[in-house]
Amino acid sequence: MYDLLPKVKTSKNTEETFDPKRIYESLKEETLLTENEANEVAIELARRVIAYKIPVLTSPEIREMVCAILLEKGYDKARFMYTRLGLPFYDFDKLITATSHDSGSQEKPFENVEQVLDREIRKERVYRQMKFEYEEIKKIIGDLGK
Repeated sequence: MYDLLPKVKTSKNTEETFDPKRIYESLKEETLLTENEANEVAIELARRVIAYKIPVLTSPEIREMVCAILLEKGYDKARFMYTRLGLPFYDFDKLITATSHDSGSQEKPFENVEQVLDREIRKERVYRQMKFEYEEIKKIIGDLGK
């Protein structure tokens, strides 16, 4: 079966074989799913990645697929607990593009990404967005528990 599983590209730019046990462990640690529910989701994810014949996945892609499975199975609270916080690509692109236009450096928009993000975080634009998402998810999780 491991021959059929895709590789997972890590943040350290290495590739590891996809391991459904890691999904199970992650769900157990990050959500309130039972062992059986976490195992069911991990198995379903393994089935899908084999069926999709995706050669390489990233952690964010795996998390998105898990969130879709959680949503389909009606595990709304777990899905909110498992979701990622952060800016969508479109918003990040607008931030970088606007900054590159401001600095007049259109050829290399990512040259000063660290400085741009540092400045934006200090201005709290990125922080406010993440805080807003966090607070909204917290409210939803609270409402689901009632």
